[in-house]
Amino acid sequence: MKTTLIATLGFDEKFCYRAILRHGIKEGDEIVLITAEIVDKVEKAYDWIKKLVQTSFSDKVTVRLLQLDVKSVEKSIKAVSELVDSAEGRLIVNLSGGMRALVIIVLIACIMKARKDMTIEIETEDFSSLLLISNGLLRVIREPPSNIHLEILNLVKNGVRKAESISRELKRDTSTVRRHLAELERMGLIEAEKKKPLVVRLTSLADLFV
Repeated sequence: MKTTLIATLGFDEKFCYRAILRHGIKEGDEIVLITAEIVDKVEKAYDWIKKLVQTSFSDKVTVRLLQLDVKSVEKSIKAVSELVDSAEGRLIVNLSGGMRALVIIVLIACIMKARKDMTIEIETEDFSSLLLISNGLLRVIREPPSNIHLEILNLVKNGVRKAESISRELKRDTSTVRRHLAELERMGLIEAEKKKPLVVRLTSLADLFV
């Protein structure tokens, strides 16, 4: 499967280089580096990555640069959104390099799109940790739980975990409650501990809301 690596680029090419190694970029893959103003240090970092890829893969891995005007936030978000939409295959988004405004713009675009095959990662400045932003988190940021969802989550947190018990507490029919439970499961906020009778539990993602 083809991999598209999108990486924010600043003065230092090391973050992008480490992402290339970490994800096993191979022939047929594509690398898109996103930057703001192209100053000498950024240009040197871009040239270094291009030479590395050229040496390793000849012309069989595409490397291109997308320059954004970070002062035009909406226009920049749209440009990144279109890039995310058009990216082929598995999508890796590395937000480790570049200025904060650039990183925020790319992150907002990714939240708006929330592709199922997208992985977002941020490496700490000292290279000691790699933070992953899950697709589940992106989805609930984009479409947060409703009031009735929050009521159910709070009941489950307080030990009311059977569908029938939740129905009684909410004074709603069981079919309606089961529909809401199915929605919460799709959102990644609960999981079924037992199917018959239906017993649910919270996921770690639900801790953000209750």
